[in-house]
Order: sequence, then C-alpha cells, then structure tokens
Amino acid sequence: MIVPEDAEDFNELERIIKEEAGKRTDSVLICPQCNSTDVTYYMGLKTGVQYQCKECGYVGAFIIERDKE
Repeated sequence: MIVPEDAEDFNELERIIKEEAGKRTDSVLICPQCNSTDVTYYMGLKTGVQYQCKECGYVGAFIIERDKE
C-alpha cells in the first residue's frame, strides 16, 4: 500500500486502507475470542492495525486469518 507522506486527510487514509483490505478475497478473518467471522478493520496506521469483532466486541491486533474453504 502506498500512502503519501504528507497525507493528513484521515478520510482518504481510511479509504485507502479499506480498499486494500477489500483486495483480500482468498482469506477470512476470525475473532480469537468467539470464532466469529464478522470481524472488521478498527483502526491503525502508525500504531499498527487493530480489528473489531461485531459479535463479541473484541478489539485487538491479534486476529486469526484462514484461507476460505
């Protein structure tokens, strides 16, 4: 992913991140607490990526990624 160094528009950065995440079609994200696949990108950038489970509310960087069956 290429992010301009002078990018300060967080909406544009979020769009880029979501676009990149949408390109992953060969794997599925799984919540480590409840095994739900209803996991979305939560926040990130310089601090690292965090995910949120919409089922149990888990928020964290640790996430299980598995190939789609």
